[in-house]
Amino acid sequence: MKNNFREHVSTLLLIIGIQTTLSAKILAFLPIPWRSHHFVYRSLIGGLAARGHQIDFYTPLPIENGPPNLNQIQVKDRLDDASGERSLTCFTLFSDATNFDRLQVYTELINSDKKYDLVITEYPLASEFSAYLSHKFKAINVAVMGYLDHPWTNEIAGLPDNPSYMISYQAKTNDRMSFGERLFNTYTLVSMIALCYWETMTRQQEFADTFLKYEGWEGRPKLTEAISDVDLILVNTHLSMGYAYPKAPHVKEIGGIHITTTPEPMSKELKRFMDEATHGVIYFSLGSVVDASEMLKDGKAQIMINVFKRLKHRVVWKTQPGLPEVNEKNILTSHWLPQQAILAHKNTKLFITHGGLQSMVETIAYGVPTVGMPVFFDQFKDVKLMTTVGMGLQLNYNNITEDSVYWTINEVLTNPSYRLKAAKQKALFHDRPMKPVDEAVYWIEYVLRHDKVLQPASARMPFYQLYLLDVLAFILLSSLLILYILKKIIRAVRLIFSEPSDGCPVKKKVE
Repeated sequence: MKNNFREHVSTLLLIIGIQTTLSAKILAFLPIPWRSHHFVYRSLIGGLAARGHQIDFYTPLPIENGPPNLNQIQVKDRLDDASGERSLTCFTLFSDATNFDRLQVYTELINSDKKYDLVITEYPLASEFSAYLSHKFKAINVAVMGYLDHPWTNEIAGLPDNPSYMISYQAKTNDRMSFGERLFNTYTLVSMIALCYWETMTRQQEFADTFLKYEGWEGRPKLTEAISDVDLILVNTHLSMGYAYPKAPHVKEIGGIHITTTPEPMSKELKRFMDEATHGVIYFSLGSVVDASEMLKDGKAQIMINVFKRLKHRVVWKTQPGLPEVNEKNILTSHWLPQQAILAHKNTKLFITHGGLQSMVETIAYGVPTVGMPVFFDQFKDVKLMTTVGMGLQLNYNNITEDSVYWTINEVLTNPSYRLKAAKQKALFHDRPMKPVDEAVYWIEYVLRHDKVLQPASARMPFYQLYLLDVLAFILLSSLLILYILKKIIRAVRLIFSEPSDGCPVKKKVE
């Protein structure tokens, strides 16, 4: 009996010891102020905290009632939105020196004497701002990305783009492209990489050398090298949310990590409104980033209201200040709504969406047909995916009419094929060996144990090596040299055979 007790105690102490050994000191520097991004962050941070890791979480949107091993540092300075097409192109929110200087909490952090085993940052939106954190703290570098369909993000991943079938975030097509679409895709690839390498990163390097100084900064690598030196990339994508592409070993998909089995509860009014919807509910939301009042100006909001009035379905509409008041019995409006709870409700028949990434993830996860109204950025690509798989239709919000909106909504509601295709995507989404949060935590702990084993050499190569430009240049120059030598040899041979063997001039015969 005593021996058994000792064995149990020894086993318990061993487990505690292993847990203590595996418990890491983690810095999560995620200052992006967009709520849709923080859905992903919070799920990841929560999963790591549940495993006993000690986390310093720098965020503008703290988690309420966080666990004791989660230390949250609120980033009070709200970062300016990316200004200018150039900044959006290269996914940088820090396009001028003032933004580097304003975030005082960053300066305090990078000059501190804290110790971390692992650093989590968002790429590529804040990559130039946070790339040097892992160098400063000599820590493992983990990046969280929203997508992997931009030339610059593929550069970071060490995965060369193939524009013949890997579509850019700017594309409005699927992976079966025509010649013209492939031509545009190729142009996007070349122009984005060139712009990010030779213009944006040059400016960011100057800003970093001016404002991001700390002890030992003189020996750090170039900014592009620091950005590429990532041990693990967690991407908020999944096969059900995109197309089948090859990926580097250190790229792991965690799409839908924020999807929960217990969505935030509805208000009593909303729940009653949806429960009593005999013919079902249409959910209309343009997300948190798009300015709905601007998008639905020039009478577009009234068009939507007129269409909703004609329907027998009830409508739940996420509105914003600046939109006209709605007093229809079948329309419920609110500035905030629990989107997952609405999409999970049995009476939800249709989601009218702008096609943002998180909205796309959620509508697929809950198998709800869609009508997409994309506005900018990757929304066109996301909505195109939904139409390609057959779970919805697209509207051009610039040219909507009451008849076109009514026909599109009615088509998706009455044609059962859209709901069947949505159910198929839902099944694909949930068919995984483990939950996304468990997979994310597993791979983070994996690189804690094994460091850089997943990182391919391509992630550390300069672009001219990655794309074999030096090899192509060598082959081209060698070919030109060989052709030049052959030309000289042929000319010499011709001269030799065109002269008499005795060296005397040949006399012409006179008749």
